[in-house]
Amino acid sequence: MEDLTFYLLLVTLWLASTLLIRRLTSNRRHRLPPGPFPIPLIGHLPHLGTLPHRSLHRLSASYGPIISLRLGSSPLIAVNSTSAACEVFKTHDIAFSDRPRSYASFRYSYGGPVFAFGPSTPYWRFLKKLCVSELLGSRTLDALRPIRRQERLRLVATLNEAAARGTIIDVAEELQKASNNGIIRMTTGMGEGGGIDGLAEVREVAKGVAETIGMLNLSDFVWVLRGVDVQGLKGRIDDVFRRYDEMLEIVIGKKEEERRRRRGGGSGGVGKAKDLLDILLEVAEDEKAEFKLTRENIKSFILDVFTAGSDTTATVLEWALAELINNPTIQYKAQQELDSVVGKHRLVEASDVPNLPYLQSIVKETLRLHPPVPVSPRVATCDAKIFDYDVPAGTIIFINLWSIHRDPEKWVDPFVFKPERFEDMAVEEKQNNLFHYAPFGGGRRGCPGMTLGLDVVHVTLASLVQCFEWGVEGGKEDMKEGMGLTAPKKNPIVCMPRVRLNPFPALHE
Repeated sequence: MEDLTFYLLLVTLWLASTLLIRRLTSNRRHRLPPGPFPIPLIGHLPHLGTLPHRSLHRLSASYGPIISLRLGSSPLIAVNSTSAACEVFKTHDIAFSDRPRSYASFRYSYGGPVFAFGPSTPYWRFLKKLCVSELLGSRTLDALRPIRRQERLRLVATLNEAAARGTIIDVAEELQKASNNGIIRMTTGMGEGGGIDGLAEVREVAKGVAETIGMLNLSDFVWVLRGVDVQGLKGRIDDVFRRYDEMLEIVIGKKEEERRRRRGGGSGGVGKAKDLLDILLEVAEDEKAEFKLTRENIKSFILDVFTAGSDTTATVLEWALAELINNPTIQYKAQQELDSVVGKHRLVEASDVPNLPYLQSIVKETLRLHPPVPVSPRVATCDAKIFDYDVPAGTIIFINLWSIHRDPEKWVDPFVFKPERFEDMAVEEKQNNLFHYAPFGGGRRGCPGMTLGLDVVHVTLASLVQCFEWGVEGGKEDMKEGMGLTAPKKNPIVCMPRVRLNPFPALHE
């Protein structure tokens, strides 16, 4: 036993000294940004904690806006300032156009290239072009607008029923349900009772995907743990993937049968707007397409949309409501704007949003303080520089949007919820690419779903503010953040909304 302990100690000392020597020699070869000394094997993983965006913000106070760290054995540079973000998003956009690899992204992409987490290749650029021009283009979004409106009406009606009964309701859960239902229906054409327990099962699987992608998997970063499932996360990812794949096979099979009936002169899907799956199957069948979409490509693309579209929208809406609960004067001002522009006898519509500048400012300020993804990850595809610091190829880049949005050099009272700041911004400043405000990222990796996301957030928030008075017991909503890719609220909003319009406009649709 003593011999075993001695040999384990020797191995540990050897590993620690090897890592120290590699760190020192690496620093001599490259001029890296400053940062704390790493712990052998695990690097700076303990420094990041459960809320990495806040941890990196605190570290920047000691080491400056650009910090050198290690995620296990993987080099990392964290960017916490507007000027450094400009280097990543604009000056060296091509050099920093890749995404970090993980077991989750590998599994959910069926082991092949995928849009959200794949490298910037000709195939990825083909997918982005397809996404921007067809899947999320204005024509498709306009055609699918009735689906989004139906889910919004359903949400408002559910909240109204709770208010009429005088019962408390989990608002966060209802927001998540409405957001997920809208994305799933626009993506696959499914409706309630759609053959596999309707939308409920799809929502459950999509939730599992979002949760596992947002978890830190030690075996992705600590080289001695590669292939070892120390957290049980690999097994959970495999289980979620299996359920997702079985579910999508059923959905795609039904869609293919519907398309066959339509081509044969039957009534399958006649009169329905094309959903995203329809468009993807058309591209897969197009012999002249630049790239051939396989069945696995289609399933991984749909998963990307599920994950990116539903969780982020619901999270932003919940943060917006929380800020309005804690700022009743701002809530009242938004209601006065809605009463003036829309009136009290019909429900606000997407066409009203351009005439609601204060509501738009509320959404912008919510996105500033609570960006959908607080830390945007990139990977250097080649040796590059951020100012005078070297960035070796393969280095992970964390752009800390949460910290950048609180840059005191760019924002007055950066931690205060103040929508008026966007009303006061000069016109020419609004029209420029401002890297101190980038809630959807920037450069070629900027979120292609921004238009859809903003459309849903604006009109849904407007409906909630128009129809209800929002408040919680004690007067203040808890603003603690929870773990996850989108930094959701730790404690969901649970309250009893009060109807402010009588008769209630949504009941007369």
